[in-house]
Amino acid sequence: MLTTRTTRCKLCLEPDRVGVLRRPGAWSRNPPWLNLDGEKNTCGDVQRAPCSALKKMAGFPGLFPASVLPALLLWVSMWGSPASGFSVMGPAQPIKVPLGADATLPCQLSPEQSAAHMQIRWYRAQLSPAVLVYQNGQEQDEEQMLEYRGRTELAEDSIGRGAVALLIQHVRASDDGQYWCHFNDGHISQEAAVELHVIGLGSAPHVRMMGPEDNGIQVLCSSGGWFPKPRVQWRDMAGGKLLSLYESQSQDGDGLFHVESSLVVKDSSLGNVTCSIQNPVSGQEKASAIFLPGKLEEDLEQRKALYNKDWKKALIYPDWRKEQFEHVPVSVNHENVHQNNSDFTKETQAVLCNKQGGGNLLKLDQKGFTKGRYYWEVDLEDTDEWTLGIYDEPTEKSELPNNLREMKFNVLEKKGCEYRALTCSCQGISKEESLLIEKCPQKIVIFLDYEDSNISFYNMIDGTHVFSFNQAHISGSVYPYFKLKSMEFSPSA
Repeated sequence: MLTTRTTRCKLCLEPDRVGVLRRPGAWSRNPPWLNLDGEKNTCGDVQRAPCSALKKMAGFPGLFPASVLPALLLWVSMWGSPASGFSVMGPAQPIKVPLGADATLPCQLSPEQSAAHMQIRWYRAQLSPAVLVYQNGQEQDEEQMLEYRGRTELAEDSIGRGAVALLIQHVRASDDGQYWCHFNDGHISQEAAVELHVIGLGSAPHVRMMGPEDNGIQVLCSSGGWFPKPRVQWRDMAGGKLLSLYESQSQDGDGLFHVESSLVVKDSSLGNVTCSIQNPVSGQEKASAIFLPGKLEEDLEQRKALYNKDWKKALIYPDWRKEQFEHVPVSVNHENVHQNNSDFTKETQAVLCNKQGGGNLLKLDQKGFTKGRYYWEVDLEDTDEWTLGIYDEPTEKSELPNNLREMKFNVLEKKGCEYRALTCSCQGISKEESLLIEKCPQKIVIFLDYEDSNISFYNMIDGTHVFSFNQAHISGSVYPYFKLKSMEFSPSA
């Protein structure tokens, strides 16, 4: 790929007519028609004829004909070389490297000559800070980007012939993109672009049946560790494409993609379906199939009948579990939204508990639950900190401080990457259990069985059981609870 630039004699080309040669943000430093000292370069007699020829090729102000551009770029580079003494060449195709491997980005002076006396700079969006800077015979650390320290080096054994390959160790998703190889020799500078494509192959798809959906059965496919964003495709036994019900993709802290795709199968004669996930850069893919019973509807009915017989012991099929419970509409308590980000202070127990209860973001359109079975859903998305569950208080109201002191919470709590289940009150924590949850739930459904004193939490994205408070000793009036903070207590609590 011969994408080069020179700082000599660019005034003749006129900035508005050579705009097609620019890279976005590349002129944030001195414009290319100025030299490094900020003085305008002027054309000598020898170079006026080519400048005039370029103007004639412009077609009309501001644009070159598309058919002329490739030849024009090559011609400008070759014409600039005698004046500048060298040009820079990068690879014609992107460099493709697997995630975690080492990458080598080649860059070469033409004609071949020593670059030991030059300043060599590898950079990305801007000249400084840079990926790597080489000057006075050694690498310079002062301007290096933090994320590349200890992971990059220059192939110095070839610098005598103008080859300055950049070596990047253990490439990450964030290393993906364009790099510039920049040479500076006094008042002359030239550079070329090199494209790095990082390829992350994720895990084999996990495919499973979720339960009945829209007169069929829902099948879910999930996989993580992909880069860049992968493509997902469902196929039948004959290779025919099937339309997904929904698809979601999210990135983790390392920039890798996790994908989930759902399919509703209504035709029991399909036999099996395959979920295929493909890397768009390398074309590599991973696929998994799931066998569907020949008599799909009959099989579903049999499984559902067995589930309904003993649904209280089965920690699966939350969609089926909903049939045993009454749906409760809850709404956002706008009066407390402004309290979301307020910090707790170490105050008296009564005032502290008042803040715990007062920050509830869920509003129930009734006085509270005193019997029966109910469920409600809460969208959590990528919230970093939350508390979710129920609280109960005595049915008979007493004086405020005593009433608050008797409030009891059964909640799940997320704080960063840590999860725990808590039974607590103003007097402190009576039960605490750390939970191992690999993937942060984006949407949770809560089932409350008042008579059985059971509170169960399910991840509604994949239908998995998260946690249950069994024999929670519920009494009084029960209310849904949700807050964008974790539970905090004073030391004396």
